[in-house]
Amino acid sequence: MERVIPHDLTIHTARCLLRRPVLEDAPAIFSATRFAGFNDGMQWEPPTTIEELDEPFREQMLAWDEGSVFAFTIADLATNGLLGRVGIRKTNRPNVWNLGFWTHPQQQGKGYMTESVRAIFTFGFEELGATQIEASYALWNKSSRRVLEKVGMKFIAYIPHAFQKQGRWVEANKMSISRREWSISVASGDRQ
Repeated sequence: MERVIPHDLTIHTARCLLRRPVLEDAPAIFSATRFAGFNDGMQWEPPTTIEELDEPFREQMLAWDEGSVFAFTIADLATNGLLGRVGIRKTNRPNVWNLGFWTHPQQQGKGYMTESVRAIFTFGFEELGATQIEASYALWNKSSRRVLEKVGMKFIAYIPHAFQKQGRWVEANKMSISRREWSISVASGDRQ
């Protein structure tokens, strides 16, 4: 049975508030896409106008209601400023979910994403009933690799043709963590 996740769900970490996206996030998202290289490791191209973010927003809201994707805006708990996005998406395999994330370039390197991904693991394993959570990163994206390693994910596969970007294939590595591995790390105090 599918679990209904309320629209007003919020997840708190020590420094962050994870909440359902709102249209008012668009200017901060658009500003992130203006930084050179920001979209290089993502399957989507940067928008040319803020209005181009409207349709993806509507699609995310529908996907939330369908229970197939849960995207969260990561906001600074103190200022409510946008720090990034993190989402968890159903795969075609039962109880296996895929993680995706990005941090606004002005907020990178401060540990916000590691903190947020740990919270999404709790949501995925406890609320969604995931048995495994996977994520992929472009080989050159060492920051994303570090986040995934810090949260306990392990390498499972090299993907030579993960996706195309400007007509060229992007190589990626896939990482994974099982519910059992996550439970052990939480019980030992390694990941909270």
